[in-house]
Amino acid sequence: MLNGKPVFTDAPLELIPSGKIERSADQGSVWRQFNWKFIVDAANNLRDNADVLDVGAGRGDFKSIFSKHAYLGLDVYPYPEIDLAVDLIKTCPFENGSFDLVVLANVIEHVYEYKALVKQCAFLLKPGGRLLITVPFLLKLHQEPVDFYRYTRYALINLAEEAGLEVEQLDGYYNPLALMDEGIGNAWQYSLPKTRGMQKAVAKAGIFVSQRISDLLKRSLGNGYIAPAGHDPNPNVLGYQCLLRKPAGTNQQN
Repeated sequence: MLNGKPVFTDAPLELIPSGKIERSADQGSVWRQFNWKFIVDAANNLRDNADVLDVGAGRGDFKSIFSKHAYLGLDVYPYPEIDLAVDLIKTCPFENGSFDLVVLANVIEHVYEYKALVKQCAFLLKPGGRLLITVPFLLKLHQEPVDFYRYTRYALINLAEEAGLEVEQLDGYYNPLALMDEGIGNAWQYSLPKTRGMQKAVAKAGIFVSQRISDLLKRSLGNGYIAPAGHDPNPNVLGYQCLLRKPAGTNQQN
């Protein structure tokens, strides 16, 4: 026990705990806002008091979404907001078929043995239950040094198949202007400090104009959209959201 919470496994030594960031339907990055809506939609399709496990819950970003459900927040680090700390790859305190929904929101890219984690989550699902996964694709390194992978839709489809799950929904997040904003931000933060004199003045002016153009384009074109993966001709996918279903009548062995 730590701070009144069950702790089953030690936290990884290389993990740097995350700070608290307020998230909601209109807070955080556009990607996070789309994630929020996706998770809300999944929650709305659950019966009241459905059993929900939020794996990698961190600072409890999504707990409020599941106020009508039997929610458990789990992480490898004993954050104040979680219900228990455990590495599911090392040990599992739950029985087969315990949950109607398991959430892995922007988690598996930080798990070196991600296939083992997904299989464990599939084991925990009730027959007909769903595993919700969101993952970034075109995103800079974050939460270093525990940022290991990026996934294509093909990888996610294969991952589902290997875990004995069916792909019910697989959407991509498309936003070409986000890449433009990322480049502008990188130029300001990393390239501009290396310049001097007139070169720096010209670069500052160029960055300023580029940002104004980006803002104008966003007002005209919008700030990204969600579409079924593989159905949009734009190959620049920033992330994926998917629901994987455990077939009815399945009784997996761990």
